[in-house]
Amino acid sequence: MNSMIISCAISVCKTVKEKFKASKLNSAIERVYSVIGRSWQNSVITRAVKTENSKTKNSILSRVMMSPFTLLEKISVKIGNKLSDRIEKSVICELCRSYVQNAMALNSRFMGIMALSMSIVYNILKFTSTGYINKYIIILSVVSAFFVIFNVNIMGFCNTSKLVEFIKHCLGFDKVSFDFWDDLRTTGRIRLVAGAMVGVLTGAVMYVSPIIGILVPFAVFGMLLVLQYPVTGVFAAVFLAPLISFSSMPLAGVCVWTLLSLVIHSLCDETFKWKREGAGVALLLFLAVLFVSSVFSFARMDSLVVWAMYFVFVTFYFAVINLIDTKEKAYGLLKVFAISGALVALYGIMQYVFGWNTSNAWIDEEMFAEETMRVYSTLANPNVLGEYLLLVLPVSIVLGIKSKKPLTKLVYLAVSAIVFVCLILTQSRGCWLGFMVSAALFITFYDGRWWMLAILALAFVPFVLPDTIMNRLMSIGDMGDSSTSYRVFIWMGTMGIVRNYFMGGIGMGEGAFARVYPLFSYNSVIAPHSHNTFLQLLVEGGIPALAVFIAIITVFFKNTHNGYRVCEKKSLDSAMLLGIASGVAGFLFQSMFDYTFYNYRVMAVFFMLIGINIALSGIVKRKRS
Repeated sequence: MNSMIISCAISVCKTVKEKFKASKLNSAIERVYSVIGRSWQNSVITRAVKTENSKTKNSILSRVMMSPFTLLEKISVKIGNKLSDRIEKSVICELCRSYVQNAMALNSRFMGIMALSMSIVYNILKFTSTGYINKYIIILSVVSAFFVIFNVNIMGFCNTSKLVEFIKHCLGFDKVSFDFWDDLRTTGRIRLVAGAMVGVLTGAVMYVSPIIGILVPFAVFGMLLVLQYPVTGVFAAVFLAPLISFSSMPLAGVCVWTLLSLVIHSLCDETFKWKREGAGVALLLFLAVLFVSSVFSFARMDSLVVWAMYFVFVTFYFAVINLIDTKEKAYGLLKVFAISGALVALYGIMQYVFGWNTSNAWIDEEMFAEETMRVYSTLANPNVLGEYLLLVLPVSIVLGIKSKKPLTKLVYLAVSAIVFVCLILTQSRGCWLGFMVSAALFITFYDGRWWMLAILALAFVPFVLPDTIMNRLMSIGDMGDSSTSYRVFIWMGTMGIVRNYFMGGIGMGEGAFARVYPLFSYNSVIAPHSHNTFLQLLVEGGIPALAVFIAIITVFFKNTHNGYRVCEKKSLDSAMLLGIASGVAGFLFQSMFDYTFYNYRVMAVFFMLIGINIALSGIVKRKRS
């Protein structure tokens, strides 16, 4: 019965499609689309974007900004082979490699030795200090001893698991195989020594703090894995960025360790060449300008701390573009990005459904008395959550509409629906407008003929959306809303700062802003920042900072366009490049109403996504040439 209904629905859709194609309305749309398309192709903007500046790499500015990478390459040529041989022959490095390979394989004997060592050390310390032993640790010791008897790579069973195969197929990771470890290192004694050493360390730390102690084997594995395969650090950072809700420091640690691992990898390989392109030069110049403003800041130490966070997350861009060098890595990373976003969005929806930790702190209760809930998921603020989802949604939509396998297509379309619903539940009007900008750009460049469908869909929006959502939309620009008036007063006060410090700014961060802003504030409005990213950069670093940031965005869109135009029309590559660029455009639109870099994790995701798009664009161009 269900199959007959579906078949009839598909038949009706096909009939309507054919009738529409043959209609005069469609012919008129085609003619309008053709005229607009030719006009755009011949426009000054398109000609400017198409031109590739071959002088960028050889310019004095580029050589100065890229001099650290040039120095690393020269050092690598001199010591690369010797350093690689030392690492290869080092006993410590062999212990580390054995630990990583056995942990990836989930080798039973290795895990048994590690758990047994931990249990013994913990109970010895416990008995020495208290005269008692932990009975649960004794049970763990017995189980661990049982595991030592066997020498089986448990991860290998995943390759024969139907459930794992189904999950891989759903998520589009069909080519992933669970035999990614070195079998030669899952035998012998050295891996047991490595397991025992980590077990001893774990037991000692558990005696002081059980929670931290449990994390030790995972932390050691993660650090050694990234050291051996730096690209795993990029995947970890993209996945964990929105999920680590308590602090930005763990994410900063992952980024720093990945960059350090990449540097070591480059020094060991004399053939390694760091990628040099316009966006990287502009990003380093951006950091240089902000560093100068921080040194001369009204709150120097606070500003330098903020600059250090910028430095970590902006320079992580170089890890992305140098490690993501194949389409498989690029799309694998984008799928991980979408899955992470789906988890964040799902938690946000559950917040709304079950009323978890929500409040009406971000709602004008006098204007919207019936609205008492805005979700914020793991990002502490509804607007910040909306800004993150603006970057995720175009990626998940493209994965959904361009996936060839029906089940994978359904999964990513479901992910898109979850992210979209959560974006609505943030009730962030600026983010809603940002999504509209993203959608308008994507439709225009992907296939302008979709505009007819989009216009029809917009006509039905007032009848579908709840009154609370429509009221929020209609209140945009209403000075009676405290949120709107609050921002306008802050902008007016901030412009006073700009008029006096437009050349060099006042320095980065809340500390500097808090010292200067009260002198120019309107209506005694207190604010931690200017609620406008472009205005905030102008305040913090003056005209140079804003100019360089605009240059970064310009180079990004130019690079994206140059990759997009060599792709086949409506291919996965062209759609993804367009989707990410549209998401960035929507994010930048929201940046006019909020300081979108205030949350370091969202700032990190922004620069990661720019890196992914530029990496994918480079891969496409190299493949075409």
